[in-house]
Amino acid sequence: MTDDKRGIILVIVSMTIFTVQDVLIKFLSTDVSMFQILFCRSIIGVLLICVYLKLSHKPLKFGTAYPILSTCRGLLFFFGYSAFYFAQSKVPIANATVLFLVSPFFITIMSIIVFGSLVGVSRWITMIIGFSGVIVIAQPESGDFNFFYILPVITALTYAVSMVIAKLTAKKDDLFQQVIYMYLITATVSGVIGLGMGDGRFNTAELVEYQFLTQSWQFDQIAVLVSILTVGIVGTIAFLLLTSAYRMADPAVISPFEYSGLILTLLGGFIFWGDIPTLNEALGMVLIVGSGLLLFYRENLKKQTVASEAPLR
Repeated sequence: MTDDKRGIILVIVSMTIFTVQDVLIKFLSTDVSMFQILFCRSIIGVLLICVYLKLSHKPLKFGTAYPILSTCRGLLFFFGYSAFYFAQSKVPIANATVLFLVSPFFITIMSIIVFGSLVGVSRWITMIIGFSGVIVIAQPESGDFNFFYILPVITALTYAVSMVIAKLTAKKDDLFQQVIYMYLITATVSGVIGLGMGDGRFNTAELVEYQFLTQSWQFDQIAVLVSILTVGIVGTIAFLLLTSAYRMADPAVISPFEYSGLILTLLGGFIFWGDIPTLNEALGMVLIVGSGLLLFYRENLKKQTVASEAPLR
């Protein structure tokens, strides 16, 4: 089996695991604080990555040669994925997922601005069509506009900026060093928020819409703790598998297979919550996914990886 085929298998497996993580988080959103999930997920992630590095005899580094940029990336990760997980608790899980898939377009635009990457007219048209899918799903002019649909798009933007920062800091910080630092920032911010509002003082009837953010932290229910532990473990395993895929295979070949996660998310949304995309939502998904696949195809054709060189999770 070639490295590219191995990479494709690892991508599909990792996206399957990420779907399990997202479904678990949506289930927990009615009972657990999102910040407790982020805190525990980050701590578990750091511990598992440390174990992985030790077992693979790779250096373990907690610091960074770029404290300002790395801290900014950690904050972007925290706020971006806070927005994403909160959106998942409010809209169909597949809708939140597909709206996040505009991140390759943002990555391309950021690469043009920061690195001077050259992008032709056809790729600009492809990105415009992809962004139009966001409008079709969110329906801002129909009277059915939902603010929560904007949150995954914000996540996609913060993710694109964080990937640019990762590229800028890659000269002296290795991948796992970057991720560990990012997780530590997320754990710190989540922990501070937990100290300030983890007792549930803001979990009132007036803020019931934001219950996922305001709920008290729970440490006395075994089922909840096991669920949070599972989220941390599966999320980290999925990350390690996806990272391994991008290290062994050609990113331009394997990146389109990350869209396989949307199929699984659609299936999970239907099984657990009875979510069935409307005609507009289905059309928007086709526009976003189709444009993303075309963007990756054009990059592969031109031998110029921009958006496809980074995983989408």
